[in-house]
Amino acid sequence: MTQPAPQQEPLWRRYEEPDDRGLIDDVCDGLRLITGPGPDDPGQAIALAIAGAEAAEGLATALEGEWALYTPQQAAVTASALFAQIAAAGAALEKLGGCLDVMAERGEITVPDYDGTGEAKRLCTAQSVLGAAGQEAFGAIDAADYDEAVDILATTPYTGTLPANTHETFAQLAGLLGDSAKLIPCGHSPTDLVSPAQDYEDGCDCRIELTDRDGIVWDYFRSDGTWYFMPLADATPSGRPLTGRELSMTETRPHPQHLALLVRQTLAAAI
Repeated sequence: MTQPAPQQEPLWRRYEEPDDRGLIDDVCDGLRLITGPGPDDPGQAIALAIAGAEAAEGLATALEGEWALYTPQQAAVTASALFAQIAAAGAALEKLGGCLDVMAERGEITVPDYDGTGEAKRLCTAQSVLGAAGQEAFGAIDAADYDEAVDILATTPYTGTLPANTHETFAQLAGLLGDSAKLIPCGHSPTDLVSPAQDYEDGCDCRIELTDRDGIVWDYFRSDGTWYFMPLADATPSGRPLTGRELSMTETRPHPQHLALLVRQTLAAAI
């Protein structure tokens, strides 16, 4: 008898960061200290609820940006995680209503009662709303539709060209910035094997010398997992002191047009 194929974990659980920067672990480690063994007290349960709300609100804001995601495959991972959030939130809302029953069984609150009066009826109303909202959220997720949508996104061809490593990032960025940028190559071959962790941390040792509109030259490079600008002058022509800057980009292989936009914005703000 043929055994059924094992159920594959959802895409969001299987996802691995391509550059080994460990950002997901950094963001989730605090949560896992609670979710790993399971919450032991109300404070931890409330902390999980608030963290989830902040994450969901932050994501909704982030997705408004033009460069929030680069590829359909990134959209697939995001959708997979969001579907899981909706289903989990629905289950949690229903269980929250059950917490009221437990409190009532301990004799610590009035027993929720739809046919009752006063506090009993009010509590029943709240419990009904929690249960209905939970069922609606949980019922909004159809497993077949969810799998199909995520699969479509994951298999949609992406026709853009993203850098394969920091070496290609520097080359593509220099090309987009034009005459204001001078690529200082590291001397390595683009095919030299560099681990994702090493590439994330220090890149390939390439640099770009960027000349701003005042003629000031900036050294653009990667070190300690960060993109840096360092001025090759102490002050602007007007005498204002210059200091180094960090780029608000953590990716080692960002979309070249996105990176060029951030570089221009950073230089404009620096003078």
